[in-house]
Amino acid sequence: MLYQIIPLEMGSLVQRSIFKKQNKEIKCGTVWKLGSIITPTKPRFMTRYQAQVGICISDIPGAEISKTYNGEKVIYFSETIDEDEQDELADIFYGKSKKYSGEYAHVFQDLGWKGMGENTYIFGELEIKEIHDEPQQYK
Repeated sequence: MLYQIIPLEMGSLVQRSIFKKQNKEIKCGTVWKLGSIITPTKPRFMTRYQAQVGICISDIPGAEISKTYNGEKVIYFSETIDEDEQDELADIFYGKSKKYSGEYAHVFQDLGWKGMGENTYIFGELEIKEIHDEPQQYK
């Protein structure tokens, strides 16, 4: 049997990467309008779950992203990054840079940014359903 964890609010499934360089930080990734998580293990985290904080998907045994729909790329910068550098980094992230090409994570690292990891989070009010078959992917 499988368990599907569904956030009841739009935009509550987020994949985030963090990059650091000196006293600067970039947080970027994807926010999915709709999505869900699937796990073969009955979720036991709900007794300590805080909707405003959420939970990292890697903290749910066997969990993986099952469905996603209408993802939007987002990027945030620490206040220590000046506006010109923010513009250049945003262009790289969104694939609009005329100076750099390729996967943004590789370009950031080539520019001296250290990847601090990538995680996926789910937060807000959740519904957990028992399902008998793997759910179909959104098209």
